[in-house]
Amino acid sequence: MRILIVEDELLIAFDLEMALEDAGHQVVGTATTEDKAVELALLHQPDLMIVDLRLKDGGCGRAAVKQVQASQDVEVIFASGNLDPVMRVRLEEFEPVAMLSKPYDSNELVKLVDRAA
Repeated sequence: MRILIVEDELLIAFDLEMALEDAGHQVVGTATTEDKAVELALLHQPDLMIVDLRLKDGGCGRAAVKQVQASQDVEVIFASGNLDPVMRVRLEEFEPVAMLSKPYDSNELVKLVDRAA
């Protein structure tokens, strides 16, 4: 599966990238901002995006997904420290594969990705 990681905490992104690649998936890029997430998604056409909600420079992972899904089909997993009950309801419009609260276990996330493949 071709995956785009949208995460501004570089250690988390690196750990996730290694776990996904060890499981046989291809990470097509890592974005730390909303604009970069959209740019990389449009360029690489991933099958799946793993998205944090709050990004660098005041960006929003939710807004990035909305822009990308307007032009292409892409599955999404939200993995964020900002998943309160109200936000979970707002994210349902994207029909996510899953919503995980930080801190999460990267191996658990890989299992979710494997099931989505």
